[in-house]
Amino acid sequence: MSDDFGAQLDAFIRQAGLPVRRVASYAGIPHQTLFNWLNGTRPRWHPALTDDLHRLGLALGLASEEIDLLLQRAGCLPQRETEPQMKENPMSEKLVLPKGWFAAGSHPKTYHMGLDPAVRYEQSVAACIKATESPEGFGTLMQMFKADAYRGQRLRFAAAVRAASVEQWAGLWMRVDGPNNQMLAFDNMRSRKISGSCDWTCHAVVLDVADSAINIAFGILLQGAGQVWLAGVRVEPVGTDVPVTEATCPVAPTNLDFSEQETEKAA
Repeated sequence: MSDDFGAQLDAFIRQAGLPVRRVASYAGIPHQTLFNWLNGTRPRWHPALTDDLHRLGLALGLASEEIDLLLQRAGCLPQRETEPQMKENPMSEKLVLPKGWFAAGSHPKTYHMGLDPAVRYEQSVAACIKATESPEGFGTLMQMFKADAYRGQRLRFAAAVRAASVEQWAGLWMRVDGPNNQMLAFDNMRSRKISGSCDWTCHAVVLDVADSAINIAFGILLQGAGQVWLAGVRVEPVGTDVPVTEATCPVAPTNLDFSEQETEKAA
């Protein structure tokens, strides 16, 4: 397992074309730890290991499938040869919302949201969003809190997500609001969306909280048919060595003659 992990990590670092020390700095991992992993030392499990490896994957510019492979090689995810056949849970009873969370979105009434007593993640209870037979727009299970304690800091919202038959997309999201509800920072994973079916996978959204920030909102969203589960939620300040995930604005106009096309059709 450790040899496989070290070899896979080495391949990803070579693919990224970055010096090992720079990768360690971007991911917020001690460079000696990274060298040890490359030399065959088995990653020692600790509660934040999956999050560390996910940050490492982001620093290397890996796709979600490649990050999953890295987690599997480290023993953080079960090995699987084919995509897991996650099944949607029947909602025989009205779901109970967890304390502090609320249902929102463009059409929240077309989604079931709340705790799912039949599903657990590392012995912890999971919450879920499940589309009704005729879902419209999107639904989100979310929280909002005052930004006072986090102004001037970089904030990470991380969680494990499991998906079943998601036809359009799902994702974690976080938003920083300023005076007069001005949006100061936002990321909803639209560029790295969750779709289809997958087992528990760690994801993260990282934003800078401006000095003028008033409120911070975060949650998980589902658009279209399917079901997603959320567990292992953490909201925590991180160092500036952890890159933000917010989409940046282009520095100049681009593709003015429409000669370039997106790889997939716009939603």
